[in-house]
Amino acid sequence: MEGEVPADASSLIYLAKADAFELAERVARPILVPPSVWREAVIAGQDVGAPEVPRILVAERQGLLQRVELAESELRLAGTIATQHRLGSGESEVLAITPNGARAILDEGRATRVARSRGVVPISTIFLSVVGFAAGDLDTEQASEFLRRIASVVGIRADVLLALERQLRRTK
Repeated sequence: MEGEVPADASSLIYLAKADAFELAERVARPILVPPSVWREAVIAGQDVGAPEVPRILVAERQGLLQRVELAESELRLAGTIATQHRLGSGESEVLAITPNGARAILDEGRATRVARSRGVVPISTIFLSVVGFAAGDLDTEQASEFLRRIASVVGIRADVLLALERQLRRTK
């Protein structure tokens, strides 16, 4: 998965809670963060004392995350997407800056459906490890570690985690 990949706030929060930004960076270089995503994950997180915020700030300082501003046309498009599809501003901004055929890290069901309808390939945070392994960006051990870290945060069922890990090892 080459190139810049926009991500929604849930994805940033999951990656921070799992302490997995460095593994994610091997797969998505860098992760793009639109203004509404930053406000939701960082500013609102600081307001409530969310423990993952410092990790997000460190990831930004290390260049693993890149904050982006939207052009006026992208802001208008994000507003249209939000209104037409009843999406939050973060997901709408992610979709507005993702070109047709490109990938975006999205974890909200409605946003993934809208992404597909717009020609954007949605990747769930839990599947970044699988995508990274398939692309050769992560070896088997790195992909398994990434998968376990994210699984512990998102609450994936143990049998699903085991099946994914078996598949990674078989593909080796």
